[in-house]
Amino acid sequence: MKAIHSITAVHRKPSQFETGRRDTVTHIAACLALGCVALSASAQQETPADGVYKDRIDWGVMMDLSGPTSASQGIWTNGFQDYMRKINDAGGVHGRKVNVLAEDSRYNAATDKINFEKLVGQTPVIGISGMGTSPAQVALAPTIKAGKVPILATYTPTRALNEPVSPMVYNGFCGYKQMAQAGIGYYVDKLKLKNPKVMTVSIESAGGKDYHEYVTETVAKYGGTAVLTTMKVTAVDATPQVLEVLAAKPDLITIYGVPNTAILTMKGLAQYGSKIPGFGITYLGAPQIFVAMGEQAGNNYAFVSCLTPGGSDQSPGNVEMSAFADKVGHGAMKDDVNYVHGWVTAQMVAESLQKVGAQPTRAKLVEYLAKGFSSDSKGLMAPVTYTPTNHDGPTLLKVFDYDYKTKKFVSFGDYNDYAKYTR
Repeated sequence: MKAIHSITAVHRKPSQFETGRRDTVTHIAACLALGCVALSASAQQETPADGVYKDRIDWGVMMDLSGPTSASQGIWTNGFQDYMRKINDAGGVHGRKVNVLAEDSRYNAATDKINFEKLVGQTPVIGISGMGTSPAQVALAPTIKAGKVPILATYTPTRALNEPVSPMVYNGFCGYKQMAQAGIGYYVDKLKLKNPKVMTVSIESAGGKDYHEYVTETVAKYGGTAVLTTMKVTAVDATPQVLEVLAAKPDLITIYGVPNTAILTMKGLAQYGSKIPGFGITYLGAPQIFVAMGEQAGNNYAFVSCLTPGGSDQSPGNVEMSAFADKVGHGAMKDDVNYVHGWVTAQMVAESLQKVGAQPTRAKLVEYLAKGFSSDSKGLMAPVTYTPTNHDGPTLLKVFDYDYKTKKFVSFGDYNDYAKYTR
């Protein structure tokens, strides 16, 4: 008969395999107990068709980086990339770095169509932000709404893309309607205007047309009228438009366009001795614009914004953004609201990817966004909430002026002070 050996009598040192397996089981049990969501690199699933890889998530940006609007859209892109750099330095999202694929539209709708197709299929991304060319939004609207790649936080809110509400599109910038309401409402009260006469000076674009329609609607509520004059986006002289403004004798002008639109208009009016007050849309909130205008013209100009320029207050979000911008050599950009918007857009993107979970896909991202979500930039703009039926984005704005002595922006009141205008 064979001897029977009791296993209790055997005393030996556990093998490396047994120790490793035991440690792994212990780690998994502890992780499950704590609700861990982060996975090891070997466990990360890849869905390249959605722009998701073991070590990174590809996210697309479509902006004008070298064309006529690059002065603002390029700075926006820097703000977006800087926030993602901050996130990546801290370990990324669920262990994956966010890789930003920035495509240059050169403010050309045909180029944007090519860029969109590239980001959908050739170098796939899980989502896209920006889309700063309004003609491209109009042209691509049907394709985007019928597609599978969500547009999270557009840079310009055209009606064609944003109306009606679609689970594929979320406006991220201050709405044109709210810009018109807050700016005109503020000046009507400040100047004590009755039956105000307002003139819109705009570049020739779909966005400019939409904005003027909102201006007209808003002015009508105060018993007034609004007229429009336009110029090319590449204009280097605004004399015809300035003479048209002087002939119309409006109580107030509002400017939609690129930096030169505001600079040429306000400098031209100042040269004729005019002190007609004017306010620009949010995109035209940059220190360089006020510096280029000069104090004489700049004293009659302000801008309305849902975003707070860097260094203009000490809110936690502003302090954090300003410190990082200084750290990476972009301190000169932080005062530009376009940089601020790029930063808060990237924050919204990173938060959304975090909430989607450790194994993100385009479909999961679309599903998460469609249910509604919120984002709090801690003072850089008022908290934003999206619902299944409202994708307007930021709705509270305030008016900013430039202090030529301190070289800083100063706001007139707080966001809540303007709620009465944008309800």
